[in-house]
Formats: sequence, C-alpha cells, structure tokens
Amino acid sequence: MPVTTLRYVTLRRAAGALPGGAALIAAVAVWGLSAAPAEAQWRLYVQAFERGTGAIVTDLRIPEVIVREDGAALPVVDVRPANLPTKLVVLVDNSRTAARAFDRVRDGLRSFFQRLPNQEVSLLTLAPRPRWEVRGAIELEEIEAGLRRMELGGRTMRLVDGLEEASEWIAEDEGPHRPVIVIVASSGRDRSDDLTETFLDVVERLLRQGVTAHTLLMLPPNPASLQRRVSVAEAIGRDLERFTDGSQATIFLGSRLEDPLDDIASRIRTRNRELSRQHVVRFERPADLPLGRIQVDVLRLGLRYVVSANGKLAE
Repeated sequence: MPVTTLRYVTLRRAAGALPGGAALIAAVAVWGLSAAPAEAQWRLYVQAFERGTGAIVTDLRIPEVIVREDGAALPVVDVRPANLPTKLVVLVDNSRTAARAFDRVRDGLRSFFQRLPNQEVSLLTLAPRPRWEVRGAIELEEIEAGLRRMELGGRTMRLVDGLEEASEWIAEDEGPHRPVIVIVASSGRDRSDDLTETFLDVVERLLRQGVTAHTLLMLPPNPASLQRRVSVAEAIGRDLERFTDGSQATIFLGSRLEDPLDDIASRIRTRNRELSRQHVVRFERPADLPLGRIQVDVLRLGLRYVVSANGKLAE
C-alpha cells in the first residue's frame, strides 16, 4: 500500500527587521513537520479516487486514515470533506494616507462582496485603531451597511493589531470553516503595539488556523516611490503570500479596485472548487517533539490517493 511523505514549511524567528519594525520571517523547507509553538493539532489534505473508475471519493472516515511520524501512529481526530464554509475577514486601511482612494475602496469592496454571495463576511477598519464595521454577516444588506459605516480615521493605521484582532475573531468560531483574510492597505505608517513580536505571533497563529491571506497594496503614483523603502504593509503582504499560499497585488493609490479584487474573488472560488474534491484530516502530535517525517496511509481497498500539506497538490 502506498505511503506518502509530506513536505511542510515551518517558520523561524529571524534577527533582522523590516522598515517600521515588521519582522523578517525566514522559511525553512523541511521533510516532516515542525513542532507547533502552542498547539499540537495539525491538518493535511487527502484526495482519493476509485482506482477503477477515477470517481472522487467523498466519504472517508477516521478509521480509514493512518498518520505516522517516524513510523509511530499519531491520533487522527477528524476526517471530513474539505469544502468547508468560507469565513471571510476583510481589513481596510482607512487612514489619512489612503484618503484619496477611500471612495474607490468602498466601491471596489461592494463589487467584491457581490462576487462572493452567501459567504460569511466580517469587515475591520484599521485607523486610528482596529474597529469592526460588521462581523459574521451573510446578507448583502448588512454588509452594505458596514461599508457605509466606514469613515476616515487617523493619520496612521494599525495593520498588525488588526491581524491580531482578526485571528482572535477566527479562533472564537469552533465550528468547521475555512478562514480567508483580505487586506486592502496603503503604504502608510503602521503604529501597532509591539509590532515585530506581535506580527510573528500572529503569523504563527494564522498558520495553525489554516488562514489564506490576500493583500492588495495601494502605492503613491510618483517616481519617488520607485526608490522608497519597503513599507510595513508591503513586507507583511509578502510574508503572508508566501506562508499562507495567498496572493499580493499592487495598484496605484486612487486607482479602481474592481479588477484586482475580482482576481482575489476568483482565487477564493477556485480554492473552494479545489477543496471540494478533498478531505481535511486533523491529527495530533506532541508539541515538544523534535522534527519528524509524516507518512499517510488510506486503508480502504481499491483507492488511489494524493496527500498534501496545503491541499494544492491534487489535480
């Protein structure tokens, strides 16, 4: 019976720092699974087919999936279809730096939400401090009311504090869901508290929660911007794209947002379709064990299967 070895990407804290204090995060690509900072539950994805017909299998059960680390069986705590409902959290820079784009941000988000009907939506503005405009809304009328409540805040935003708030909101929902964060931000200053350490902690939490993050950056349209230092929002968007299998796009401040936000909506829908053919498997391992090699067996006869750490290897 075939055995699949997974490749996980883990995080380590780096000594450097980005402009404004955002942390540098280095990727360590390793065979196996590194210990979780605070939790011991992990996930992987299984796409199974009937060997004879190629039909997708959607009813695997816990006793049919064996997960081992260095040959030792690990407790499998849940096996279920991976097409979980999306929990969408949108963070918006409403600082004075983004003022010239504010109306277009609202118009772009209105179109974006219409492209993703029947999704749970939460909307968080970032200036002068993170503030929920709407939480857990599904009806477009409630989402529209949240868009109308958005108003310009202070001179600076608090993006990292907003990410921390979003991660706490996601953690409050103990039901099955697939969390997605979308950031719409300028290159303005981030005045979040304890910027570097908070960001590292938040990224580790988002990875454990299985978050996918997409960032849309609005940069000033002037030649001097080509020589400027990388902003905190840009550094954060880059790291989140890399570590959450998300995306990052850049437009000029004041440009229309409909097209780049439509691209993000398309990515979310594509991911939903991709996961609709897979199972998510959750298993436990001691958090203090050294790095090991994760292997997976599916015991049902007559199946072939593909296993991945992020659900992106299955076709």
